[in-house]
Amino acid sequence: MQKYLMVGIIFLFIGTCSSSSTAQKMETMQSNIRGDIWYVGGSGLQNYTLIQDAIDNASEGDTIFVYSGWYYENIDINKSITVIGENRSSTFIVGENNTDIIQMTDCSVVFKGFTIQKFYEGVFSGIYMVDCWSSQVSQNNIISCEIGILLTSSESILVSHNLIRNCSVGVLEVITGNITVTENKIVGNRNGYGVWMEASMFRNYIIRNSITNNSVGIYLFFTLFSSIQENNFFSNQQQAFFANSFCTKWQQNYWNRTRLFPKVIIGGIGTTLIIHKMIPFFNIDWKPAEEPYVIEG
Repeated sequence: MQKYLMVGIIFLFIGTCSSSSTAQKMETMQSNIRGDIWYVGGSGLQNYTLIQDAIDNASEGDTIFVYSGWYYENIDINKSITVIGENRSSTFIVGENNTDIIQMTDCSVVFKGFTIQKFYEGVFSGIYMVDCWSSQVSQNNIISCEIGILLTSSESILVSHNLIRNCSVGVLEVITGNITVTENKIVGNRNGYGVWMEASMFRNYIIRNSITNNSVGIYLFFTLFSSIQENNFFSNQQQAFFANSFCTKWQQNYWNRTRLFPKVIIGGIGTTLIIHKMIPFFNIDWKPAEEPYVIEG
């Protein structure tokens, strides 16, 4: 009898700790939020079944908290709000049609804590941001999309601690400025690009990412003043390539193995867009890292 009583007490203790942890998380979140909080997937007032319904009813500055579960929908965010998943390992957004799964337009957004994956083969991007500013996309899993995260005509964006896996392009930046891509794990399928940056004429930072198993790890096309620093390049067919890109700083990256000498990055310059007709050119990482960095993703 005492043994069964002890087992019951242990299970009660575990359940209490789990509930207490969720409650503490919610209490901490509420103490740091100025606007209203809307809930998705729970019960009670201000609770919604669909994430999009909560977004549509939220106001600028509000926060949407999404409980663990499976949400089959495509999401459009066009206001400056915060959208948080309870746990990215158990909070799934699965695109219902073959367009972008998450689209953010003309807003400043914090978006974190989800696993995003496609349902149809034609899904273009997991997260698409256009005309956004001062936004944060972090702590997400993005799986098997054509493009993991697409940023265009945006500035002052932080992309951090995401796992992007089996996408043709992990992160694509087009016409961007002051974008920081850091502490991400980008794992390809041998046929695509880890990070593709194009027509970015302001400072952009690719720092401390693990870029693995892509056709090209990092590709720069018509860029200025980019910093490529302290990244791990593993098992890419070509670790990096650039075309018509200038004033790029390559610093202390780990290039698949320990190197005693500077690493030469091959690229090209010229007036043509046909890569093989360009004049060969090169950049140098003067002091490559001797061992890989620990990157959480």
